[in-house]
Amino acid sequence: MGRSLAATLLACLLAPALAAAAPDAGAPKTPDAGVPAAPAPPSDFPADRMPAVKVKAVPDEVKVGGLVSLEITVRRRAEDRVHLPAEASFDGLFVQGKDQRASEPKDGWVNETLVIRLVPFEPREYVIPAQALSVVDPNGHVGEVATNEVRVRVKSLIANEPEPKLKEDKGPGVKVLEKDYTALYVLAALAAAGLVVVLTLLGRWLWGRYRPRPVPPPPPPRPAEEIALEKLGSLGKSDLLERGLFKEFHVLLSEAMREYLGNRYRFDSLELSTEELVLALRKVSLASPLFNTLLDFLSDTDLVKFAKLEPTTDESRRLLAGAFHVVEVTTPRAEAAPVPSSLPPEPAKGDPSGGAHA
Repeated sequence: MGRSLAATLLACLLAPALAAAAPDAGAPKTPDAGVPAAPAPPSDFPADRMPAVKVKAVPDEVKVGGLVSLEITVRRRAEDRVHLPAEASFDGLFVQGKDQRASEPKDGWVNETLVIRLVPFEPREYVIPAQALSVVDPNGHVGEVATNEVRVRVKSLIANEPEPKLKEDKGPGVKVLEKDYTALYVLAALAAAGLVVVLTLLGRWLWGRYRPRPVPPPPPPRPAEEIALEKLGSLGKSDLLERGLFKEFHVLLSEAMREYLGNRYRFDSLELSTEELVLALRKVSLASPLFNTLLDFLSDTDLVKFAKLEPTTDESRRLLAGAFHVVEVTTPRAEAAPVPSSLPPEPAKGDPSGGAHA
């Protein structure tokens, strides 16, 4: 009994010392200092595709509340993609926003710039740690490239920090005379008004010099009979009939007469069929013999043009002569002026001198 009690008391006294000397079973085990850590697994990202990275802070010295742009420029393959982890740390700087832009590919490489806008809220020197960027190629290989750490110095808004003091009171000082710019303003207004006047006069002079001149009226149209007689005369001098080109002869003869009728009676005759042309001529006050002559002319020329009728040379010449006759009888004639008589006036009745005077 006495021995058991003594053993219990001895165990209670030695328990704290044994607990301090024994290793903590709940703490994580760390490798011995002499044993090197296990190497990281090798990356399968191709070495020739590994991008180059640069980082800088613009500016590297600001005041509290100022804006610092952390620019990370990565030169990568055009097909690869670079990602900044979402949990990136910036030593307490507030992230205002991010921008990302890439240049045009050149020789298969692209310069991609990630701009992170940071805002400091306390005066101290910030150390932005190195950022680990992930690189992924089109085959799914993942690599990693890291930036250097960047330091940004932030100053306080108070000029003489860290112990701000009031400036020394040096009295009211010397009164500074304020400059009066009234005369200068008046001169500037007068110069502006003069410039407006000069520009207005110059514009009016240029407009009068270079404005478009009125186009002269076109010459009066040639008389219808003049055009028709010219074409019929040229057709009469041609050798179409001697060469047996009867159809060509009658086509030109019909077009010349149709053009003349349209010019004479003011309607578009060249686009009308023979039936439509006859209807248009019925609305014109033509004498019956002339109207029948035109009907025969149109019928004869249509037979040659469309029915492949081969007339004789004499018949063709008669049609040409008939066309000349139609132009002649339908051309308006100018009224002749009265010719004054050269005979002396008859003597008045009862005149003994017979009209002769001394």
